[in-house]
Amino acid sequence: MIAVLLVAAVMLAGITFGVFSFYYQPAEVYAVGAVCTNAGNATICQLTLANEGLDDTSTSGVCSLQDGSLMSGSVVGGGTVPAGGSLSDVRCVALGGSPTQGSQISGSLLMTNGASAFFTGTLD
Repeated sequence: MIAVLLVAAVMLAGITFGVFSFYYQPAEVYAVGAVCTNAGNATICQLTLANEGLDDTSTSGVCSLQDGSLMSGSVVGGGTVPAGGSLSDVRCVALGGSPTQGSQISGSLLMTNGASAFFTGTLD
């Protein structure tokens, strides 16, 4: 009985004073299925964002694409990526650059929690 009380007291003190901590998994977002196209002077990559974390997060509206040169862009069709869920038909649209068909495009989307979702696609 004394041992049980001692263990309970140590655990309570540890939690109270921060000796023990609990791991909390925040939003963990990644991009899947990136398909990129060229429309005039715009390069567009369409993808799905999936969240394996326990928190919702949202797209910030900012993205970038790279095909040898860096192109800043904006997110179209973004929104909230729910915890344990996904958001489809998200597009990163960047003006400028002139990637050729078949070239490898890499990119990232900034999330509101400060993280970025990275992706790679081939220009169709």
